[in-house]
Amino acid sequence: MRIGEAKAALMAGFARQLALPSGATGLAVTQLLNVANRKLMDGAAAALAARPGDMVADIGFGGGHGLRALLEQVGPTGTVYGIDLSPTVIAQARKVFHKPIGEGRLKLHHGPMDELPLPDACLAGVTTVNTVYYIEDEPLAASLEEVARVLKSGGRLVLGAADPAYQAGLPFRDGMISRAPQEISQFLEEAGFTVTDHRRIGEDDRAFHVYMGTR
Repeated sequence: MRIGEAKAALMAGFARQLALPSGATGLAVTQLLNVANRKLMDGAAAALAARPGDMVADIGFGGGHGLRALLEQVGPTGTVYGIDLSPTVIAQARKVFHKPIGEGRLKLHHGPMDELPLPDACLAGVTTVNTVYYIEDEPLAASLEEVARVLKSGGRLVLGAADPAYQAGLPFRDGMISRAPQEISQFLEEAGFTVTDHRRIGEDDRAFHVYMGTR
């Protein structure tokens, strides 16, 4: 195999692990993202501004940094739901967060965003970071409608995503769907959200977009 072909194969494998982490490699990737995207995850949690006692969720939580941030916000009387497609990620989170799970403060579920195992109008807020690149248009619309279903009236969705220009330069961009900010805002509005904020986390071309939609 030529060097270029080997690099392409390596990047394709990395892209697959970003979409659905599995095995030891998947765990390594999620821990890398915990570090690389810490500012984005902290920014998403700060934008959500959950209050003590709230019931909230992080969808596609990966390495779990967002779960930790939300647990701190809602405090000992609140509840955080962690929902992810990856069984590997779920199993790792059960080990890392055994204490809040045992206390009933953290509840983990395996499944997609368009099939949330929650009753109507139960959550005060939801965060989802770096997930929309891996969802086609029709499932994305259904996923955002599902998030709207489980949010209380006035509940907040905070969505974090990379800038399309930055995505275009990534060597592992294959399989990632790039959407302009106005497209994401349109998806949110069509799902029943009012986009109340759109900010950037960072100042260079790597800066992420954080969108807030209110139910």
